Amino acid sequence: MSERLSSKKMKSSADLSLGADLADSENHDSDIDSAIFQLEMVHIELDKLNDKENDEILTIEQKYKKLRQHYYNKRGEIIETIPDFWSTVFTSHPSICHILYEDEEDCLRHLLKLEVECAENIKSGYSIKLFFNENPYFKNDVLIKEFFYKQGHLSSASTKIEWKKPHPFTGSKESSSKNARKRTHSTQQTFFGWFANNEDASSDIIAEIIKDDIWVNSLHYYLVPDPDMEGNNDKDDSSDSSSSDYEEEELFEVSQAQEKASGQRNIPVSHHSR
Repeated sequence: MSERLSSKKMKSSADLSLGADLADSENHDSDIDSAIFQLEMVHIELDKLNDKENDEILTIEQKYKKLRQHYYNKRGEIIETIPDFWSTVFTSHPSICHILYEDEEDCLRHLLKLEVECAENIKSGYSIKLFFNENPYFKNDVLIKEFFYKQGHLSSASTKIEWKKPHPFTGSKESSSKNARKRTHSTQQTFFGWFANNEDASSDIIAEIIKDDIWVNSLHYYLVPDPDMEGNNDKDDSSDSSSSDYEEEELFEVSQAQEKASGQRNIPVSHHSR
């Protein structure tokens, strides 16, 4: 009988121990659930704060966008009095100059005005507007390329160019005349080829350069030297230097020859008796 009591006590003790372990485990899970819930509440508050920050930043950006526009308008009026301003800016930019054909450069000389306009909600998109004088290349007086979000993805659309004559600008390098090139290029893209291409707006580096660099820093690129001219000057300097070195070397050799000849004339002639 004592054995039965001992067995019952051991079983009861084991049950109590198991129950305690289960209770501890439940309490532990409950503590983790409580901690996770608290973390979720903190993140909800952070999201609210981030949304508030974004709204305030957007308000500030819109405010300064309107303030800047006054100066952009004033700048545009001054630029219109400077011949070939925008064509000089584009051909002087180290990234844009490498996609320009000679005829494209000539076409850009008819570019009267460039405008970059951001949507009212600045993060919703923007447009690039190119205003042209009458020119022999196309009938349009304004070309517009717009960037906007469609189903969460950045897309673009551009004005159809009404060409007056056959144009090599929208084809690839292989399909275009090699003689139309002014510069050496590693890219297949051309300026008007870029304008007409709306396949992948999210990777449109040229548009980003125009929006964030050329539009903002136009005076800088107007004043910097033409990259090709710099290269030609370097070549000219190198050529002049090489030519000068050659001339100096040639003069030295002539001088040495003259001295040698003079010395030979001054040597006395000896008469030997037989």
